[in-house]
Formats: sequence, C-alpha cells, structure tokens
Amino acid sequence: MADLRALPATELLAATAKGGRFPTVVDGYFLPKSPLDIFKEGEQMHVPLLAGWNSAEQNYHALLGNDKPTVENYEKAVRKLYGDKADEILGQYKATSEEEVMQAATDMASDRFIAYSTWKWIDLHSKTGGKPVYRYLYSHPRPAASADPTAKVAMGAGHSWEIEYALGNLKTNKVYAWTPDDDKVSETMEAYFANFIKTGDPNGQGLLTWPTTRPGMPRIMVIDVTPRVEDDQHAARYRFVDSLLTTQTRP
Repeated sequence: MADLRALPATELLAATAKGGRFPTVVDGYFLPKSPLDIFKEGEQMHVPLLAGWNSAEQNYHALLGNDKPTVENYEKAVRKLYGDKADEILGQYKATSEEEVMQAATDMASDRFIAYSTWKWIDLHSKTGGKPVYRYLYSHPRPAASADPTAKVAMGAGHSWEIEYALGNLKTNKVYAWTPDDDKVSETMEAYFANFIKTGDPNGQGLLTWPTTRPGMPRIMVIDVTPRVEDDQHAARYRFVDSLLTTQTRP
C-alpha cells in the first residue's frame, strides 16, 4: 500500500475522484476492513442504532432524466441499466401507468442512491450488533414555497428534508410556508431523537411506541403528521436487490 502521506494534495484528490462519489477508503487504521465485512462479523460498536431514510430520496427524474414518465420510457431506462436482469427488476418495481411509473422510478432511484444501503446497514446491525435497532421512514414532504403557495408539493420527502424538522429550526428557513402540521412533525421528531440521544431509546411519554426492528420482524416507524408503525412492505424487494449484489450487479 502506498504511503498516502507522501502524496501531494492535488494527486490525492485526483485519485479519490476516480473512485466515484464518496468512495470508502479501507486504510487499515480507521477502517481495518470494509464496513460490510465489519458489520457481517459483528466487529462494529455494539450500541443502539436509530436509522432510516426518506420516502423520495431521489425523484423519478434521477432515473428517467427529462423523458416523460411513460411505461415505455421507464422500461427502456431499466433495460439500459440492468440488461438481462431487467425483467426481474421490473417485477420488483412494477408500473403499468404514468402515475405508477413516477412512484416506481422514485422508489428505484431512492434505493439506488441511499435507501438500499441504509436497509443493509440496519439489517446487519440488527443481526450482529446485539443492541436495539429502531428504523424509520420519513414521509412528510415540505410545504409549498412562501413565494409561490400554489406550487405543487413534492410526491414525497426528498433527501435531507427531515433535518430541519429533527433539529426544530423550521422558522429559520424562510423559503417555505410552514404550517401547523409541519410544527407537529418537527415536535414529534425532536422528541424521538432527543430521547434516543439521551437514553438509546426513542420512546417517551406522550409518544407512539416505537418498536425495535429485528431479523425476520422488520417494524418501521413512519414519521408523518400522524406517526404510525408498519411492517416492512418492501422487505422482499430489498432481499432481491441484495441478491443482485452477489452477482456483482449494482442495485
């Protein structure tokens, strides 16, 4: 292994750029092996975990670009990405109308971006971490912009949209026309996160009970105006995507 300390910064940055976005560097010190192997072997910190993702981490344009969300364009995009695996993928992300295409393509783009990898992290930690795991799906979209209250609201919650709700600083963002529903979501999320930070358990007085997720029993806290607990409706999809990785096919 080359001594990275001997490389000029410009060369180091150029080398990391070749690895794609946010490449993982197994340096033998901070990461003695890949994160996947660490979690598979139970060598991570054995602490409670609270993790999840948003309902529209990427929208359908991430998959279709500027093409219209027709079934034909959707299938064409999937076949370009997955080749001889396309029929299996289309079986997991089904769409027979433009509305279904928008949802299926949003789901697929979100899974490819961050949802699947977060699912894998949660799944492994629940098996080898030895501590409670709490999983969420954040599904509350931002309201319309203050400057255009008639603008169409997004079909789901985009990447990082939950942050200002969790931190309770909605009012510092003047772009959006926040409503009492947004305040309610923020108060709920703040309470859950604060409890977890203090005790390792998000539950507390006045909150809907958030159950742990366990191997074979994946329960999810859906964070919205009215929070609710659901069984994982897409477990089979994630197991399928996971199986693709064993044949070196990118999710």
